[in-house]
Amino acid sequence: MKIIHEYALSHVKGNRRSSIFIFVAILIASSLISAMGVFSYTEWLHEVDIATSSRGSWHGRFEEPIKRESLKYIQENPQVKEVYIQSQAQTLQLTGTKRAYINITQVSTNSWGNTTSRKALLEGKLPEKSGEMVVSKLFFTENPQYKIGDTITLPKGERVLDGSIMAKDSPFLYGEAFRALGEQTVTITGSLNVPSVSSYPCYYAFGFLDLESPLPEGQYNVSASLNNIREAYNVFPLLAANTGLKLDHEGRYDITYNTNLLALYGAKDPNGYGSSLDLSGYLLSALLSMGLVMLVFIILIYNAFTVTSTSQIKQLGILKSIGATPRQIRSCVRYEAFFLSCIAVPLGISLGYASMVILIRIVNLLLKDTMDTQMRVVFAWPILLLSLFMSICTVFLSAWGPARKLGKLLPIEAVKYSPEAASLKKSKDHRWIHHWLGFEGELAFNALQANKKAYRTTLIALTLFITLFLGFQCFAAIWMMDQKQVLADKDYTLTISSALVDEPDPLMLKELSLIPGIHSQVMYRESHHTLLWDNKNISPEFQAAGGFKEDYFSGNNLEREGEQPRIFVELIGLDTDSFANFARKLDVDPTQFNHPAEHKGIIVNHTSGNVQSIIDKRKIPSSEYLDIAVGDTLALKERAEPDKQKLKGYTLTVGAVTHQYPELDQYYYPFDLIIVVPMETYENIVLKLNPERGLEYQKLTYKMNIPREQLANAQQQANTILGKYLPPEDRTTRSLLDQEAYNAKLIRSIELLIIGFAVFLGVVGITGAFSAVAGNLFARRREFAVLRSAGLSPQGMSRIVNLESMFFGCTPLLLSLPLLIVGCSIMLRNAASTTWRTFIVNAPWGYILLMLPLVVGVVWLAYRVTGSKIKRESIIEAIRDERI
Repeated sequence: MKIIHEYALSHVKGNRRSSIFIFVAILIASSLISAMGVFSYTEWLHEVDIATSSRGSWHGRFEEPIKRESLKYIQENPQVKEVYIQSQAQTLQLTGTKRAYINITQVSTNSWGNTTSRKALLEGKLPEKSGEMVVSKLFFTENPQYKIGDTITLPKGERVLDGSIMAKDSPFLYGEAFRALGEQTVTITGSLNVPSVSSYPCYYAFGFLDLESPLPEGQYNVSASLNNIREAYNVFPLLAANTGLKLDHEGRYDITYNTNLLALYGAKDPNGYGSSLDLSGYLLSALLSMGLVMLVFIILIYNAFTVTSTSQIKQLGILKSIGATPRQIRSCVRYEAFFLSCIAVPLGISLGYASMVILIRIVNLLLKDTMDTQMRVVFAWPILLLSLFMSICTVFLSAWGPARKLGKLLPIEAVKYSPEAASLKKSKDHRWIHHWLGFEGELAFNALQANKKAYRTTLIALTLFITLFLGFQCFAAIWMMDQKQVLADKDYTLTISSALVDEPDPLMLKELSLIPGIHSQVMYRESHHTLLWDNKNISPEFQAAGGFKEDYFSGNNLEREGEQPRIFVELIGLDTDSFANFARKLDVDPTQFNHPAEHKGIIVNHTSGNVQSIIDKRKIPSSEYLDIAVGDTLALKERAEPDKQKLKGYTLTVGAVTHQYPELDQYYYPFDLIIVVPMETYENIVLKLNPERGLEYQKLTYKMNIPREQLANAQQQANTILGKYLPPEDRTTRSLLDQEAYNAKLIRSIELLIIGFAVFLGVVGITGAFSAVAGNLFARRREFAVLRSAGLSPQGMSRIVNLESMFFGCTPLLLSLPLLIVGCSIMLRNAASTTWRTFIVNAPWGYILLMLPLVVGVVWLAYRVTGSKIKRESIIEAIRDERI
């Protein structure tokens, strides 16, 4: 066996060209396997980071406060990993400040980073003992007389309106008062980056809740994480029952689950809510991508081992004739694979990891202004071990086939083997090539056909390189055209949003309406309500389509209350001119809606909405929805939220019924009932509802259609005008140019990852081209010497080499063409608006035209370098050379 080891090692050293190529292929295979694994894990981790940064790392939250004496049933439960406790918010009254109150919540230390964002801390430190608090930076901005470290004593109590306690997040309401219940002394330890609109009269603050000491009597908001996250949907209802919480009208406990986070760990909501991207999706993506790399490189390395094993058939035949067993012969190839992979696999895994670190840092840099949470690469042993296992499998599966074939060869067959004889059998008569390119062209084409196995590795690598590189460029072109068309189809190019409770300043609205270039504009408010409906009182069309099916209540804006569906209602209040235009389009007289106290509106009575992906997935019928007619009265109600249970209702008369949605560049979801009313009617309705929801109801959206060439200046003017009337926290502007810039950054970040993968394949192809061409031409030295001795001129030999390089270089381009056509067809089929005609006009022709000279040039250079050496060699020495 020692002789076999030494022979395998000497063959690796003696055949440097093929060994280097196999080494590079193994290196890149393990690099890509590692990179794919790291990327998939990083993507999954990024989604986890987004879920935890936006909502926290808790798994479930009890929306009903829990009494102090019941906390033990959660804290002492063996299935609970950690409990996060917060007190009910306490209001502290300020004097001599811009806002009247501090809204302080005492939180347990473990809540920071789990239910409350630790990243929000700007200055100072988090509370570490009772009596300390961190307060929003707005407190210091609006009240510079206060500094971190100040200790203040403030009245504590409740905001009340008409004798009732107000919600803690209620905007300032006229007539409200403060009911003092004592005093509290607090020391400011830091500032938090917590935004707050100007209509909210409180500064947010957080204090310290000491869990080591007995908690004060009262109720607490509780969240928890579990030891087994996948049991969340089973365990939390049991915890709620143990603490004495009550069931709602649907027989469920009022529990909010961190659905996106749970889905990422493989726990799916039985009601169908949560993220569509779950653990199984990322795991499948990782295994498929790593498996694809394995498959590609098994083919590549298999062919490389086939070529190098063919070159040693005579030597192995001699070893077999003197007593080497088939197992020992197979071991020769396996030991070669082992020697080459000992360095290549660890180095490749390290290279893949390092390349992903660099690429992801570049992506973070490109998208730093648009990503709240940066991607991060975390070293994970499971990914490392999986990459190591798959890399080793790739190498040894590649070597298994050639080793098995060598083991079956008889000694006499191996000793008599002649590669030249094998080539001659494959030569065919190609008269059409002889007619156009002469006998040199025919010789070149026959040589390529006869040695196609030796070139297969390089052809596959170059074909995949071209397909991936050009395929992504085509995908980017189609996607960008699609996005531009989607944006071009929008009715408005500039959107202004403001968070106001009071009416906006008329002068501000007038100045905004006079911005140059406005072709059309609309101003509206919207709020969400519900309608309890009779299950039988639906339109005949909807009834014929099956009516309310059970799966419609999973993931759509439909709920059940007993046997009746509760329908999601979107109430939209349009400005006077926009409402009149909408009514006239429907051939409806807008003057009949001019009495705000009547609460009359236009009902969009349609089932499907306009979100095509949901329509297709749920197979939503397109039909009239409810059985209603002009003059009917609808009884609507505020939408229930966990912390806002004081629900009020109103009635609305159906003034008109239509299937046409208002043109507001909005998504309307299936089974939503859209009600459009004049702005005055809208305000008359919401002012009589719960005043504590004023911020939710009174948000104003102003959209304008401005030509693209004037859009940048218009947005700048809008920001200047808004700055005169509103503080920064109350306003935002977003234009079509902002969206296009984001799309461009997004496509560039994806391009880095895809092109990086393509470049790896390109390196394999180019390395393989030089290795395969050099090995093949040197193996044909006798053939060229015989031709030269028969009168082939140096120019004729150059012509053979040049034509062979042209055939070789064009082959991967031709092979990749049908793959690109199929790929583009699939992309165009799923595109929203791009067609073959528009794609052909806007295709990445620059890259396509660059690829032909690049690939052919690389192959030509490989032939040129090797061919020049053969041409300089003596004919007699080449003919007498007995080396195989």
